[in-house]
Amino acid sequence: MRIAVTDNMGAEVKFQAYINWLLNGNPNLEWVKISYKENNIHEIDSCDGVLLTGGGDIDPALYGATGIHPKTYSIDVKRDDFEREVIDETLRQEKPLLGICRGLQMINVHFGGTLIQDLDEIGHPNHSTKKEFEQTHGVVIQSEGLLADAVGVLSGIINSYHHQAADTVGEGLNVVARSDDGIIEALELKNGEARPFFLAVQWHPERMSDALNPFSQKILQRFLTEVQQR
Repeated sequence: MRIAVTDNMGAEVKFQAYINWLLNGNPNLEWVKISYKENNIHEIDSCDGVLLTGGGDIDPALYGATGIHPKTYSIDVKRDDFEREVIDETLRQEKPLLGICRGLQMINVHFGGTLIQDLDEIGHPNHSTKKEFEQTHGVVIQSEGLLADAVGVLSGIINSYHHQAADTVGEGLNVVARSDDGIIEALELKNGEARPFFLAVQWHPERMSDALNPFSQKILQRFLTEVQQR
């Protein structure tokens, strides 16, 4: 079992958290970091699944924004372009795909959706962790769909490390979870039951202080099960 993990283009400790999370689920799995810097999208060919990581903000021009918000940071157009190719290639090869935080936002934009550039500005301050503690809030899950089937609950507590979020939903995507203040927290493909595993979550399951939280543990288990079945 081998998984392609996109480079988060940030602190190595944050990238390693994704790897540790995957290895906690299966210590024998193999992984490879993919990025435009390595020019190695071909690695998807030999992988059984793909993980889209978090990181800096997406270029607002990709979703038709008229300007760049002052809090928008670390725009990397080459990363945006590379990860859009990753999404297309993963879908083409019908392999499981899990998007985390920026990964959800990238998927939404790629499908034609838009983003809220700063949640604080529109009155949602409880999504961005500003100090050395884990910001958390409630989440409500749509009763039908991959996410509900995977986690086995319809509500709970998740962590939160983002200042942007999906706004207009991309064509072909379903909202399957929202925060208790209405922000989109998870997306799936419409008619997803006819396709391989495809899930995007706005929280960070790989960084949860409670590793047994179903919104971390059970998502990991389901993703790895789907990958292994490849």
